[in-house]
Amino acid sequence: MQDIQESYDKLPYFSNVFVETSPFRLEAIGKFLTLNPAKAYNARVLEIGCSYGGNLLPFAAQNPNAKILGIDLSQTQIQTANELADKMGLKNIKFMQKDICELSPQDVKEFEKFDYILCHGVYSWVPDFVRDAILKVIKNFLDPNGIAYISYNTYPGWKTKEVIREFLKFGTQNSNTPTQKCKKANELLDTFGLYLEFMEQNETDVPHLQALNRYIKDLNGRSDTYIFHEFLESFNRPLWFKEFAQALDQNGLSYLTDTNLDDIFHQNVGIKEFDDWVDINFTDRIEKEQALDFFTNKTFRKSLVVHKESMGGGSGEFHAEIGVNELSLINLSTTFKKQSDGSYKSINDKSMKPEYNWLYDVFNKVCPESINFASLASLLDNENAVQTAYLGFLEILGKDCAILSTFKTENIKYEVGKTRLKENLRGYFQYFANNKKPVIGFSNMFNVKVKFSHIDAAMALNFDGKKSIDDIVTIAGNLLKTNKLTLSVYETNVKPSDKKESKKLLLEYVKNIEAMLSDNYFLENFS
Repeated sequence: MQDIQESYDKLPYFSNVFVETSPFRLEAIGKFLTLNPAKAYNARVLEIGCSYGGNLLPFAAQNPNAKILGIDLSQTQIQTANELADKMGLKNIKFMQKDICELSPQDVKEFEKFDYILCHGVYSWVPDFVRDAILKVIKNFLDPNGIAYISYNTYPGWKTKEVIREFLKFGTQNSNTPTQKCKKANELLDTFGLYLEFMEQNETDVPHLQALNRYIKDLNGRSDTYIFHEFLESFNRPLWFKEFAQALDQNGLSYLTDTNLDDIFHQNVGIKEFDDWVDINFTDRIEKEQALDFFTNKTFRKSLVVHKESMGGGSGEFHAEIGVNELSLINLSTTFKKQSDGSYKSINDKSMKPEYNWLYDVFNKVCPESINFASLASLLDNENAVQTAYLGFLEILGKDCAILSTFKTENIKYEVGKTRLKENLRGYFQYFANNKKPVIGFSNMFNVKVKFSHIDAAMALNFDGKKSIDDIVTIAGNLLKTNKLTLSVYETNVKPSDKKESKKLLLEYVKNIEAMLSDNYFLENFS
């Protein structure tokens, strides 16, 4: 464990947000599957391996009634996380430097139990005894109705990736520091990638090289921290899904589903001959999932875990009944990109079935407001339309392209004297306004990443319900004059002396900030 702590202290990860871990999403999935999860807005949340707190701080800022704890082995990162929480003025979150193997009831006595426990990017990167400790912490500290999230690398997909890992470890064995190892690793990846490209172009039978090349291309542009902690760390042991399920069972826990709901909406490979064979040969749900991992060459899972008692004793034979009632328990918010041929793609670039084009238009029209199936169905004038809407909602859920919640999200526009940047978020925005190189990622309440520069964050603070758009444009103009803000047309910077062009672009810039605040639920009504 000392080696792990030192490696993360020497080369810490940029602390980002992960949309799959959002307590709002976990609550919605639990509700959708007819469990009784806690309301996320006032939930007790624990994150194991929290780094600088980037995955927790936005949730804490937007939900002052929630109680949140982050633990990590790295003292450096925990110290910074607590400093960030103080700077943001957050009183509902704290960070603790702790070995997960030593977490005791005394450490968490103010929480008693947790409604949601998050563990992203840890389980595969620690020794077996730490994995066991993680599951014991979940068993001991998860509320009876709670939901835990665990991500991990999986076989069989990682069998190929292990070749790359072993090659990089071999090639960097004479490099001493993490920085030196990363520099050498990138050189090795470039060389290996060029070799694989050459072989693909000059050989006809190189399927194993094609698989390697695909994974190496995926590493292009990845950060040094990712390369180091994924491929050069002492520990990175992928596992088979069946092993994970067995470990859960041994600790009184059960697998619920993956956060993308693949095993609910994609219970087969879509080819009848193979699907029939799987159904005949693997009747147990866990075995069937493992079989499908072979077919799809799965490399990574993001699994939700509950107490055995939540699954009727933990047999693993969980069968989701997705009817109108279940679908009406959640709200969806998303947009779709219309293509030149009239077809639609989701925000995660998946092709959508054309028979639901009208539904995609409805989502585009109301977003960021969410849509509830029952509310939409009540507006439709015939049973066929309701049935089409039902199947369209399933299509959207199956493509994993929507924000999920148990409540209706609103489309709030900026209006002086009526709306403003949420007061709870001013400290959060101020941190980003003051830091050109933050150590955490920027996100909205659903852990969706938002691209805001430090200047953007500073400008957003002016949407206080008092200043008009014209006032904010004037403030932006002063920044342009002092070269703190750069505007461009066709990649050519606009000079402050060009008043006509700069005024037009300044208004566009401010309106764009306004739209981003509205689209990401950063605004609130007030009186």
